[in-house]
Amino acid sequence: MRVLHLSMLYPPHILGGAERSVAMLAEAQTALGHEVAAACTTPNGFTREERNGVTVFRMPHETSFWAEEWPKHGKLSRGWRKFMQQFNYRLRDHFDRVLEEFRPDIVHSHSMVDVSTTIWDAAVKRGLPIVHTLRDYDLLCADASMYHDGHGCGLKCKVMTFTKFGRHRAVQGVAAVGAETLDIHVRRGFFDHLPPNRRRVIWNPAVIEGVSAGYQRPSREGQPFTFGYLGRINEEKGVGTLIDAARRIAPGNWQVIVAGKANDSIDPFIARAEGLPVSFPGFMDPKSFFEGIDVMIAPSIWAEPLPRTILESYAIGVPTIGARSGGIPDLIGADNADWLFDPGNDAELAGRMEHVMRLDRDALPGRESFGHVLRETQPEIVAGRYLDFYRDVMGAAGLREAA
Repeated sequence: MRVLHLSMLYPPHILGGAERSVAMLAEAQTALGHEVAAACTTPNGFTREERNGVTVFRMPHETSFWAEEWPKHGKLSRGWRKFMQQFNYRLRDHFDRVLEEFRPDIVHSHSMVDVSTTIWDAAVKRGLPIVHTLRDYDLLCADASMYHDGHGCGLKCKVMTFTKFGRHRAVQGVAAVGAETLDIHVRRGFFDHLPPNRRRVIWNPAVIEGVSAGYQRPSREGQPFTFGYLGRINEEKGVGTLIDAARRIAPGNWQVIVAGKANDSIDPFIARAEGLPVSFPGFMDPKSFFEGIDVMIAPSIWAEPLPRTILESYAIGVPTIGARSGGIPDLIGADNADWLFDPGNDAELAGRMEHVMRLDRDALPGRESFGHVLRETQPEIVAGRYLDFYRDVMGAAGLREAA
């Protein structure tokens, strides 16, 4: 099968987990013997290259500024760019060139945060089936998070996304990385043209380089009990909740590591954590990060579809305390009360943290406790689930896999 993935970015350009997931999926499908390509945006001219067996087409972004330059621009400039992205027909023309050169059997689109849905029109014109994976809420929300300083979406989001609702019926199969993410879209009228068997939940693939099946995490005996957070540092990700929870815990032999980068300035969070055993080391390699903590915290306030960091923490044998939001309960277990708390509730989070500190380190869950999650997120398993989905979608469209 000839599969073409479409993503805002593709490695080595990485802003979040979506780019890693798309690359991992594409490379796993290549390893299974399929012809796989990926199309993404670039600040430069149109190029074609090979990367780990995947043909990568990099298309000029055709917007007022490149995605990685976002923090350098003001609110007005960002808003205008986001509004105009809905009408980015020049990017659609570049994608049409990709379709002409690669000639896929199916198009698999991912996050459309910085990619105009006009691109779907190019595939429809050629009679190509489209599968779309929901990795965020970009079809519904101007900020793709449905979180606006603690408030829900309003008129701004309707203005910034109105054309997306008009185009969603071009998709012939939709998958979401978390059950709640799919439910939210369906409740709002998206993908109502699809029967239930063409609306699926498929988790992301996740591996950590250097962590094999027989991996043993180094002993942390004699070290302070360490909680860790890894990801973007902002309010919607719950970093403020984590800091406030830490302030509720009595001083002792414990600490919190908050690793990652802030969307804008990290200074407000550093100031908020003043006097606490909380450090901000910046970006960290996942393996090094997880080997240096005892328990991870996933405190997202927004309905994060499926946090990659939980998958990575389980892969290395680190348990996670998480908020009851988005796909977090999917991974931790919706009835796992000792390891879940209500989003934004710092008092409840502090209670969960104190509870695990009272446990003996050896009593914490390890890799063997997360077997079902680790199996379902192996790249070859995820790749196979998508290939089966493609065949079902193609069959419903009256198409068959090319020989």
